[in-house]
Amino acid sequence: MRSLGREFIIIAILVCLGMGFSLATGRSPLPWAAPEIGPGEIRLIDAKALDLIWVDARNEEDFAKAHIPEAILLNEENWDTGLINLMEAWLSIPRPMVIYCADASCGTSKKIAERLREALPEAEIYTLKGGWESWE
Repeated sequence: MRSLGREFIIIAILVCLGMGFSLATGRSPLPWAAPEIGPGEIRLIDAKALDLIWVDARNEEDFAKAHIPEAILLNEENWDTGLINLMEAWLSIPRPMVIYCADASCGTSKKIAERLREALPEAEIYTLKGGWESWE
């Protein structure tokens, strides 16, 4: 019974040392810190690792200048045609979708994502943290 208590104390000390090291070196976020990404968001590094359907929620002029390769333009102005194009891509090979707009402060991608979640409740839909700026 004594050895069990001693083992428990050794394990507790090792756990505390590990936690202290992780917090001190920044390898673990502080428990009271705000999360890096919000609900429904995905970071670019994680998105690039997946086979996705990219959805550009910016205006047509910005899309024409530059966009993520094979991205589909879908915003409030071209909702009907953009949704048809998106549905064709998604129904042929169902994949997660990532919607992006101009930058982190742009709320258009979140609005488009919410509309898509209502229209396609079974689809996996994310917004890109940082938007187009993170891609550039």
